[in-house]
Amino acid sequence: MTVIDEWTGRHANALRAALRLTNEAFAEHLGISPRTVTKWRERPEMVPSAQLQEALDTSLRDAGPDAKLRFTANLGLEDQPLPLDQAALTQLNTAIGDLARVLARLELAERQR
Repeated sequence: MTVIDEWTGRHANALRAALRLTNEAFAEHLGISPRTVTKWRERPEMVPSAQLQEALDTSLRDAGPDAKLRFTANLGLEDQPLPLDQAALTQLNTAIGDLARVLARLELAERQR
């Protein structure tokens, strides 16, 4: 997952777009005024307050996988590899094992015909 050390208006606007929210809906989502969201769009270098930094961190963390991909693409970071944590690797290995067992059963059924 992309981690933002210090959010700027550019990052916040990229998250808003990734979540596919209007200025008003994003403001409501964060519990702020729509004017603040508009300022982020107008001043992409603007750094939100520490409280808003945390709210944006939480919003990104809670976003769905598609929104996270859109967020990284909106920032031009889509070429960076995404790290897999141990739980994700375990799930991936389990899925590969399940797939291998299904394929083996299909091959066996095909040979028995």
